[in-house]
Amino acid sequence: MPSVAKLLLLVIALGGGFFASDILHWFSTKNAKISLDEYCLITTKSCTQDHKTVQADKDTSQPLVPTVVEVDWPESSSEQLLISLQGYEMEMGKVVFKLDKNANGKFSGQVILPVCTTEAMTWYGTITDGAETLKTSIRMER
Repeated sequence: MPSVAKLLLLVIALGGGFFASDILHWFSTKNAKISLDEYCLITTKSCTQDHKTVQADKDTSQPLVPTVVEVDWPESSSEQLLISLQGYEMEMGKVVFKLDKNANGKFSGQVILPVCTTEAMTWYGTITDGAETLKTSIRMER
């Protein structure tokens, strides 16, 4: 075997070994689908998880149309909550929205989801006050 081929095989073997954990992690997260059963679906019917309640002004959101989300988080001393969502059926990055505390002690704000190429999509993620989190999801349809 020529020296160039040996050197090339050595570089490939070293590179594969160096990046092996990253490659395995990428394949394991790509193929591992989460279960949405443990996520609170945001609809007009309130969903409660650990004494925290979340509700929206509509059952399904539409792309680029605001959906008002209201959260009752009694034990939070925070002045705002953050909703962080990502696509379930397809990767579209992560979107983050802020919910502000209103006069009655509940948090509310608007969620405006981006346009995607499919007719319907589920967004899942968390609502957090910085100390605790609530797993949540929202359904979007055109």
